[in-house]
Amino acid sequence: MKVYSMPERLKVFILLFSILLILTFGSLLIIPFMPVAAHSFAFRVHSLWPPKGISFYLILLFLLSMIIICIVSLCAVFRRKVVFTNDAIIDSNVFSTKKLNFNEIRGFAVEYFTLYIETNSQSKKRLKINLISLNNTDNLLQDLETRFVNLDYLKPE
Repeated sequence: MKVYSMPERLKVFILLFSILLILTFGSLLIIPFMPVAAHSFAFRVHSLWPPKGISFYLILLFLLSMIIICIVSLCAVFRRKVVFTNDAIIDSNVFSTKKLNFNEIRGFAVEYFTLYIETNSQSKKRLKINLISLNNTDNLLQDLETRFVNLDYLKPE
């Protein structure tokens, strides 16, 4: 069994960037609750926040959605992996886990840093794997070439 996951540098970058964004957007949410001194620039800015009308809800929705996106990307860092077992390929990410047995695979193709693993039947969908977000993709492609047909060679040009 071989496990292909995100490179450590990419994990660290996404982790630090997401935490920084969560802190930034979270701090914007607490502006109305911070005390400020009267007759200062901060007091004038503070009196304009929160905005009146629908813009308050739009800004609130934007800030909360950005925090949720950052939390999902944090979860994706630790959840994303491709497992190549003796009899199946398992693609696991934040929202789903897809498994294809070797007898269900027709072949594979690579297009623009994306690996497509095609299935034999219409009942199962093909796997779409982003190669940029994985470690040791050369080993993954070599493992696929030893077991399956490379469909790139079968395409007419």
